[in-house]
Amino acid sequence: MTIEDEIRRELAKVLDIAGEDVPAEANLIGFGLHSLAIMALVGPLSRLAGARLDYADLAGVPSLTAWSALVEARRQPGRQSVAACGAA
Repeated sequence: MTIEDEIRRELAKVLDIAGEDVPAEANLIGFGLHSLAIMALVGPLSRLAGARLDYADLAGVPSLTAWSALVEARRQPGRQSVAACGAA
């Protein structure tokens, strides 16, 4: 599972949408992303990155592509994916 897939899965849970319907480059605001949803995603995406992300990190460029790049840039070497760790 790629980082983008994992982010898509978390987004789908928070917004209660079909994640596969969200294009990677799409502005997530158009899919119902709002401030409380971003706050709900900070924790799971921080765990995925292995480093603390904050609201501004996610709100600045709300797209799967941007968030994937952010998580990858912050990811610590040897860090397992959320799925590999057994997190839900």
